[in-house]
Amino acid sequence: MAKRGRPGAQNPGRMISGGMDIEDFIELTKRTECDCTCVGKSFEPVPEELREDFVDVAEEIGDRRYAYAKQLEEEGNLLSAGSFYGRANAMYRVADYGIHDAITEEKLRIYGKIPETFQKQWQYSNTNFEVLEIPYEGKTMQGYLCIPDNCPKDTPVLVFIPGATGFKEENFSSAYYFYERGIPFIIFDGPGQGVSLYFREMWLTTTNYIGAVKAVIDYVKSDDRIGNKIALYGISYGGFFATQAACELNDDICGLVVRGGTDRTDDLTKHPWMGIPNFYLGGFQLKFNQEDLEVCSKMSTEMCVTDKLHNITVPTLIIHTKEDPIIGVEGAKRIYNMVSSEDKYYAEYPGNAHCVNDQMDSAGCFGADWMVKRMLNK
Repeated sequence: MAKRGRPGAQNPGRMISGGMDIEDFIELTKRTECDCTCVGKSFEPVPEELREDFVDVAEEIGDRRYAYAKQLEEEGNLLSAGSFYGRANAMYRVADYGIHDAITEEKLRIYGKIPETFQKQWQYSNTNFEVLEIPYEGKTMQGYLCIPDNCPKDTPVLVFIPGATGFKEENFSSAYYFYERGIPFIIFDGPGQGVSLYFREMWLTTTNYIGAVKAVIDYVKSDDRIGNKIALYGISYGGFFATQAACELNDDICGLVVRGGTDRTDDLTKHPWMGIPNFYLGGFQLKFNQEDLEVCSKMSTEMCVTDKLHNITVPTLIIHTKEDPIIGVEGAKRIYNMVSSEDKYYAEYPGNAHCVNDQMDSAGCFGADWMVKRMLNK
């Protein structure tokens, strides 16, 4: 098998801001791409023949961190154990990302380690972290709920929607900005995502993610510890999911954030990436549980809400880079121009990193500051 390199969408900014320890980043990069120890010299690419397989190395480092975390746990060093479970989790996430051809035994093995290590990480943190099972379509969607200390029972709640490949563990850090500002949040794997896709056979259809969001909203409203006003925040393809849901559920929400999103699925599935036409369409075969690529193409085209954007009247924030090679910029601009919201803002960041993931803290702080004020005003 040919050696797999670093996935194109996993740039260093994304990997590090997503929680990868810098020590682990240096080892992974040195063994698979370039020597970035950089003591007295510039970065030096590793010769092709000496590079190791990215997925294998990431899993190996993750397994080492996991073993040490368990040792620390047994010794009662729980804060350190949580840290090393988190380091393992970050490595497993990028290893999983490097397997994109099918739901293989390797992918299930590696992805299965992600929720386990992530939950251990946050169990030993100082965050009020809960694992949820949210009923939907006769099954349950796994999610995470965080309620800040001394949170008034009427505090609005953020529902964070991951994208096509990042899933709830990778995007948790973006939702966490709201927790730090006193806002409870839920992040979950809906149909076609993460645990729901790989282990519960919850496939994506053209409209069932709307029902998934409604199920989460109903779950929030049934919890008397938190308020019943909800803002939606979608990142990457989650920006489409959030927009699609907002078009139908505008009266159930108090705000919308679309970061790196669009109003048409074709903008993602049929956008060229790394010189390959329709780069992400094949991945949607797994989400749709369809072998026929032509059927997937038709389903993708049907998932378009341009004509319904006028239904959205709540405060709306668009966060997008000036150029986005994965999803383009036209969809983000259509959403901004066509929603009926009187309170809306288009935050454009320089560069071309998808979802502004090379400026994660800048975009994360701004998005939370902008929306939290409006949520609390409600």
